Amino acid sequence: MNHVTEIATAGAEAAGIPEPLVIGRTPRLRSEPGALPEVQEHVPDTELDGAALPGLVVRAASVRGDAHRYYGTPRQDAMALWHDGNGRLLACVADGLGSKPRSHLGAATACAVAPGNLPDFLAHGEPQTAARCFIENIADDLRARAGDEAEVTPDDLSTTFLTAIVEELTDRPGHRAVIIRVGDCAAWLLHKGRWFPCFGGDGPGTGEEIATPVTRALPRDVEHVEVATADLYPGDMLLLCTDGLARPLQVPEVGARLAAWWSRPEPPSLPEFFWQLSFRARTYDDDRTAVCLWRVAG
Repeated sequence: MNHVTEIATAGAEAAGIPEPLVIGRTPRLRSEPGALPEVQEHVPDTELDGAALPGLVVRAASVRGDAHRYYGTPRQDAMALWHDGNGRLLACVADGLGSKPRSHLGAATACAVAPGNLPDFLAHGEPQTAARCFIENIADDLRARAGDEAEVTPDDLSTTFLTAIVEELTDRPGHRAVIIRVGDCAAWLLHKGRWFPCFGGDGPGTGEEIATPVTRALPRDVEHVEVATADLYPGDMLLLCTDGLARPLQVPEVGARLAAWWSRPEPPSLPEFFWQLSFRARTYDDDRTAVCLWRVAG
């Protein structure tokens, strides 16, 4: 095969990569990046990450929504994964408030400083007290970041935030996650093909619920900390996500499709996970961020 033929063959294979799956009605906006956002703190259109840890497979992605792509505005979601080397995993997702033009900086900062504040969390025995201390420290870091920036107030960095501290159980095969949030990010357990909310107020819906007029966010709402726990056993998957996925997930057709993909015996590869998370559904064009943790045998 000569060089020209090799290039043509490679191009044909690349052209065969399918477009993101459309679930339900066809969206009005195209799913492709437009102009680069005109902001000083540029963030990429998409982030993709993953890990293989003892008993866990992790996939994570943060994808700019079609509306932000169309208008040339930055992805306001952020995510982070961190392993302390002693069997403890910290996973974070955050969603900067859409009304704040610098909130993407707040979301990224909240995720970036979370690992440094973990020791204070671990130093407290009672989960609610520990979570409140952890969140207050992150809020302080956000205020400090605002102070480092010209003409930026703490409110400009407003962001929802959710994190899970995941450790292996000592008495049986499995992992336990302590999940902490402020705002409307969500955590769901996928067990035997069914979704179970980790927080009581996140029960099944239609995905068409009217958004509340006030979204709890850091750094102001430190008193509105919620704490939940989830145990993962072989075959289970824990999903941490921003509302850009949490809302369409509750549409039965979307929830069923994601459950079918993510209940397969083998977790998806990184490219496959990105393609799955990039599904399209009409009216759901916000940024979309998900961290999935599969508890695997062994």
